[in-house]
Amino acid sequence: MTPSEFRADCSNCAALCCLALAFDRGEMFAHDKPAGTPCHRLGLRDSEFACSIHEDLAQKGYRGCVAFDCLGAGQRVSALFSDTWKSRPELTAPMMEAFRIMRQLQELHQMLTAARALPLPEDKLAELSDRIAQVDTAKRDLESLHCFDPKPARDWLKSLAPFISRQGA
Repeated sequence: MTPSEFRADCSNCAALCCLALAFDRGEMFAHDKPAGTPCHRLGLRDSEFACSIHEDLAQKGYRGCVAFDCLGAGQRVSALFSDTWKSRPELTAPMMEAFRIMRQLQELHQMLTAARALPLPEDKLAELSDRIAQVDTAKRDLESLHCFDPKPARDWLKSLAPFISRQGA
C-alpha cells in the first residue's frame, strides 16, 4: 500500500466531486450548488470532465474545491462503472451513492494504514491486516462496496486509543 492509493486522479474520474457535493456561496465557493447538480464550471462536451477554471480555482472564489480531497474515491468509483453520468443520466444517483461510500472507505483505509505506525502487539497487527484486507476487498466492485459495514472497523480503531497514548508519551 502506498500513499498514492489515497491520491485523487482527476484525469481518471467522471468529476464526481463536481457533481455529488453540494456547496453554498461564501468564503469557499463563488456560487450555490445543490448535490446532484453538475458545477457550471465543468466542460460542456459529453466526454469532458475538466473544470474550466481549474488553474485559477482559489482566485475565482473556489477555495473549497482546492481544499477538498476525495482520497482517490473518484477514480475508483469511475472505474467501477462502464459509463458515466454525463452520457447516461440514470447513472447519476448510483454514482453519487458509490462516491459517498467510497470516500468513507478511503478515509477508513487511510486511518487503518496509519495505524501500522503504532506500537501494536502481534495480535493487534494481525487484526489490523485483516481489517485492511476487508476494506480493500469492499472497494473492488459495486456489490461489495454496498454490502460493507464500516462500523466494526471504526469501532476496532477506537480500541487502539491506548496505543496512541503510549506513542505520544
